[in-house]
Amino acid sequence: MNKNAQRFKHSNNKEAIVISDEEDEPKISKKVKNDNENDCVMSVDVIPWMSKKTLMIRHPVLRLHNEIVEFYEYITPSDQEHKRRVTAYLRVEKYLQDIAPEAQIESFGSFKTRMYLPNADIDIVMIETSCTQKQLFKKVAARMMKQTNKFENVNLIANAKVPIIKFVEVESQYHFDISFNQLDGLKQIQELETAFELYPELKFLLMTLKCVLRQRDLNETYSGGVGSFLLFQMILAFLREFRKDFFQHNKEDQIKNVTLGEYMIKFLEFYGIKFDVSRKKIVMSQGGRIENKSTQDERFSLFSPQDPDHDVGHSSYKIKEIFKIFQNRHNFLTNYNFKPGESVLRYLINPTDQKFSFLKPAQF
Repeated sequence: MNKNAQRFKHSNNKEAIVISDEEDEPKISKKVKNDNENDCVMSVDVIPWMSKKTLMIRHPVLRLHNEIVEFYEYITPSDQEHKRRVTAYLRVEKYLQDIAPEAQIESFGSFKTRMYLPNADIDIVMIETSCTQKQLFKKVAARMMKQTNKFENVNLIANAKVPIIKFVEVESQYHFDISFNQLDGLKQIQELETAFELYPELKFLLMTLKCVLRQRDLNETYSGGVGSFLLFQMILAFLREFRKDFFQHNKEDQIKNVTLGEYMIKFLEFYGIKFDVSRKKIVMSQGGRIENKSTQDERFSLFSPQDPDHDVGHSSYKIKEIFKIFQNRHNFLTNYNFKPGESVLRYLINPTDQKFSFLKPAQF
């Protein structure tokens, strides 16, 4: 039995162990129904991703592994869902092309890789070298603000490091983000696809952790949270460091036996407990490494693989709040007395016992 598994021992007590959660997470104190492993504590609305077969797995870390797989299959878009988004994107693309006929217009990010949550934004970049970023921004903004029959909730974020226009397309009700003369997003696509191939576990961790942040409104970089690409880089950096231990001890053949449950717990420990934000920085280029900062500060530093001088983590000023949540959840998952028939994953992505907010539309 591995180290993580040893922490999950069941007692004969009929009441779940109560963990003293910190202030930014809900207090957990509830009665376990009984010890019958076929009984599910939570309703299907709270854990719609979880199968009866997984509920019957006694070992919580293995149950978490299965839940992560099932959650990934539940939350990733179906072909029909993605087709609707593509149709909406093409309408917006045509409109933008009419405004700037010479511009190159591309989608990127999670929409391009189909690694998005329901209600996620569709990311678009417009590139027109004859205009400055600010000129192109103003040109598009002026037109869109007048098209109230096509676009609503138009939000101009002009003072961000990367100016964007956020809006909702009226017909589809999908949210869009447009950036201008910014090539980073297009360069990232190949890196994402390569990483998913090298690290099969990455896509499962990414979708689950996206939801962890989204449920807490900490998923937008412009408001101090961790956006999709930064989260991807953080997971990739963790996986590289995690694998180093196996290679250093000539145990690389054992990597394939690591479960997603173990990966998740180790990720939460890595950033929530071990990583020193004030002293350490993550460098993603040339295979990646963790180095000492030249001077201590309280900002998160993760340097882009495309541009080693670009600190993509610097804008995430809520990182300590996020890492505190990771620490809190790690402590909970490694101390709570999980019972058979109880979801483990819901304590990460739906810890308030409410109906899961990303339930998919019935027609899909």
